[in-house]
Amino acid sequence: MIPILTNTIYFGFALTLLVYWLCWALHQKFRSPITTPLLVATFAVIAILLVFDIPYESYNLGAKYLGYFLIPATVCFAVPMYRQILLLKENMRPVLISVFIGCAVSVLTVVGLTFAFGLDQVIARSLAPVSVTTAIAIGITKELGGWVALTVFAVVITGILGAATGGLICRWLGIKNKMAQGLAIGNSSHAMGTTKALEMGEIEGATASLAILISGLMTVILGPLIIWLLL
Repeated sequence: MIPILTNTIYFGFALTLLVYWLCWALHQKFRSPITTPLLVATFAVIAILLVFDIPYESYNLGAKYLGYFLIPATVCFAVPMYRQILLLKENMRPVLISVFIGCAVSVLTVVGLTFAFGLDQVIARSLAPVSVTTAIAIGITKELGGWVALTVFAVVITGILGAATGGLICRWLGIKNKMAQGLAIGNSSHAMGTTKALEMGEIEGATASLAILISGLMTVILGPLIIWLLL
């Protein structure tokens, strides 16, 4: 690639938007979990950088500004929650119980697999908050003494896979209740998965948004507690 093009502040920003738009169009024509725009776009951008030998620093010069949209985008999750506030209030008890169980199972699964494969304890400390949003996960990992880089990588992969397969897994397991679908996706794959839940419907999106909030708060307590008890 021409250096004057790749080193401009607009390159990474424009490349990301263009690739995502193309992947979205592909998904509209061939609807499948493997054509999920977030999944395909991620690997497509990586491939472009590798093939054309573009340094990540050059790409991130402009792409980093997309991160500024994360906060307002996350705040927008409150809109479907507000619209479904009465439904959420009526079902708050099962919501809290299901999210609590989901958070506990997530951390226990990480610890169990660490023991099963004979991995270093630092792996468990890094992956314990894998199902919560990045900002909270980083804070938990620092408190547990894990590797932040591994946590971020795992959280991103979890979100992408949740967005790609969340709806499909719900169908495979016969989960037809809309609230259950939203809670499962939001609790396991945080904000990225919630974008898929919003596509499925407003009730799914509202419960997934609520699950992000509650699971983050619960994991802050359950993660260190389970790690302290078992490791």
